[in-house]
Amino acid sequence: MKIIDKYIYKALILPSVFGISIFTFILIINVFIDIMEKLFTNDLPFLLVIDYFIYLVPGVLTQTIPMGAFLGVMLTYGNFSETNEIIAIESAGTSLFRITRPAIIFGILLTVLGLFMEIEVNPRALNNINIEKRNLFSSKPSSLTEAKVFLSNSDAGFGFYVDEVDNSKAEASKFVLFQRTKEGEYPTVFFAEKAKFEAGYMLLKNVEGFNFDKTGDRKVVARYEEQYLPMSTFFKQEDIEKKSRSEMNLRELREAYKQSIAEGESYEDSVKYMIKYNERIIGPFASVLLCWLGVLLAVSNKRSGKGISFGISLIVIFAYIGLASYAKIVVQKNHIDPNIAMWMPNFILLVLCLVLSIKKSRSR
Repeated sequence: MKIIDKYIYKALILPSVFGISIFTFILIINVFIDIMEKLFTNDLPFLLVIDYFIYLVPGVLTQTIPMGAFLGVMLTYGNFSETNEIIAIESAGTSLFRITRPAIIFGILLTVLGLFMEIEVNPRALNNINIEKRNLFSSKPSSLTEAKVFLSNSDAGFGFYVDEVDNSKAEASKFVLFQRTKEGEYPTVFFAEKAKFEAGYMLLKNVEGFNFDKTGDRKVVARYEEQYLPMSTFFKQEDIEKKSRSEMNLRELREAYKQSIAEGESYEDSVKYMIKYNERIIGPFASVLLCWLGVLLAVSNKRSGKGISFGISLIVIFAYIGLASYAKIVVQKNHIDPNIAMWMPNFILLVLCLVLSIKKSRSR
């Protein structure tokens, strides 16, 4: 490795870390505020909140690494251009490709890192988040439901309403349970004085059950001092065990897509798996393209300055995000192959890099 390469690599590290940190903070700040609110209002364990953030970071980094790398390259090469270091390097007979090569290699390394995090780390982290949530259900009632909110499982024919919750005792008071009956036109309604949340089930205390007729008259059908209800009564076990698209790796996404097609699900539902599949890949690959583009934009502005470099970075990044979002809509609404449409933002970046490279080479 030549001295010039070492110099550029060393110069790229701090601005890129700065860029990744800035964009990560921007994306995570809303989640942070929401979690801190729940920490204080629901008395969540502090270590649980820390775990949540640790598991959340990989998914955020897969989005912010390309953005931060682009900003880092813009700042680094913009500084080289502003201090005439680019001119000095070129005067020594160094070609544009030679100047660009360290940034491209840097982008390739970040692409490999991003793919590893997106394919291996992030699905496991999201799965751990869901495990933490399920473990929280038994100890913090308000993490399962909020006071004066009605929840239901229409498939199982159950629903419940809680008037008050007490996290310190893991209890809910004035608990109302609705159970749909096959014979009756109206559901059976159970009233419980208290509901104790324990691992995997609820313990109802002082329960009375009523049936209603068309006139509104009620008839007592059951009385219990205590009644156990499993959590799966309200939250289907298969839904708990089934992975979401965000938790699946690439192989699982492709298999889920094929299974969805075989089961006759709608195109809009089935294609979401392939949208997520391609979304996992295009983000990391954008790193190398954005690093390449960053060099070309930076060396084109002799006196750009850090402010202008930051502004250009934001414009390009938001344009890329907008194109990626539009590609999702096109796939779902116009039934275009997701393996083509989802790659259009990266293809546009590639074309832009080639055009600017040719234009820059001819001007030298």
